[in-house]
Amino acid sequence: MKITKIILISTLAILSAAAGIFFRLHDIVAPQPENIKESISYDQETGNINILVIGVDDVEGSQRSDTVGLAVIDIDDKTVRYMSLPRDTRVQIPGHSWQKLNHAYAYGGVELLQQTVVNYLGMPVNYYVLVNYESFPQIVDMIGGVEINVEKKLYYNDRAGNLHINIPKGLQNMNGKTALEYVRFRHDALGDIGRVQRQQQFIKAIMKKVQTPEMLPRLPDFAKQILDLVNTNLTMTQAVQLTSYLRDLRPENMAFFTLPGRAAYISNVSYWLGDLSVASTLLSGPIVQEGDIPGQPSLDGDTVAPSLETASEQNLMDQVKKMTLPIAILNGDGEAGLSKKAASLLQKIGIDVAYTGNAKHYDYHYSSIVYPMNKNSAEMKQNALALQEMCGISNNLLKLDDSAVYVTLVLGHDKNTILNKLGALPHK
Repeated sequence: MKITKIILISTLAILSAAAGIFFRLHDIVAPQPENIKESISYDQETGNINILVIGVDDVEGSQRSDTVGLAVIDIDDKTVRYMSLPRDTRVQIPGHSWQKLNHAYAYGGVELLQQTVVNYLGMPVNYYVLVNYESFPQIVDMIGGVEINVEKKLYYNDRAGNLHINIPKGLQNMNGKTALEYVRFRHDALGDIGRVQRQQQFIKAIMKKVQTPEMLPRLPDFAKQILDLVNTNLTMTQAVQLTSYLRDLRPENMAFFTLPGRAAYISNVSYWLGDLSVASTLLSGPIVQEGDIPGQPSLDGDTVAPSLETASEQNLMDQVKKMTLPIAILNGDGEAGLSKKAASLLQKIGIDVAYTGNAKHYDYHYSSIVYPMNKNSAEMKQNALALQEMCGISNNLLKLDDSAVYVTLVLGHDKNTILNKLGALPHK
């Protein structure tokens, strides 16, 4: 009888322990709002969990945060708002006065960046997730890549930085390498604001992918694996709980937007000046979808927030948007390094320069533009006309040339006038 009693007691003890483990695991992989609030810190005033998302570009040896976003998760209403903070956002960094936001990470790492964002937005930040661009491709490949509809051809070639981007327009199935190039690209008229928009498109694609039937059961395992590839103060249990809770999040309960504001120049430095009043409303009010938020920049250029101080500057940047093809620059003056100097100015405003070199001779009195007639003749002419207006070149110096490969700027003895015009354009 004693043995039977011992076996019975032992069996009950094992079953009780197993039941306890089951319910604890159930609270993690199938949590309710009250389960999450028991284990995760949240804003007592709003009930939200605020997570700072940081992307650090160590590929080029950068020590600044390349991506900063704030995810606001309302556990009770099961909604997520994600606000991108442009890296040029003008903020007061503790101990460093007014600076660009991405300088905060360089000065004091995650802690100073988090403190800066808290002070700027006036709201607590409970957690952070830092993704290094070296581990980024592994995360994307882990889930089998993502599908993104690319708004236009993205082309950029930086031999010095070993960065080569060539992504066609249209629906693309991206692996980790291509996805990294997509979220890093900023060499167009929208500059960093355009990159912010692409990063949001990427996040949407990730969320769409992980909500597919074949992916949903694997999310807790993915959460564990991803934690090994990122730097975060979320524990394993917290990460799995959040991932499990949000895995069936409906699109209408998500909102993505950029910090409302405008670009401006202060002491010859370009900044993004945020509108904190509008930002607060978007982060705490009803869910507002992207197309319904006034002043938000868009990748197709149809809706761009006011970004320049004067009408003349705005007109010049309108021309930059039309520069969709790479160009060439030739030195027709003879000054050493002239074509590369002009190329540097154009590349800083988001225009791709595919070739620099010398013209046939150094006796061009006036700068001119030539463009070829080929299958892209309409687009070539559009690019040539845009470059003409940006440089202030007269109509009689804009010519067709069947021997040309690119729209080509030939710099003459009036090169200082051209360089001054290009140098006055806002750099991205």
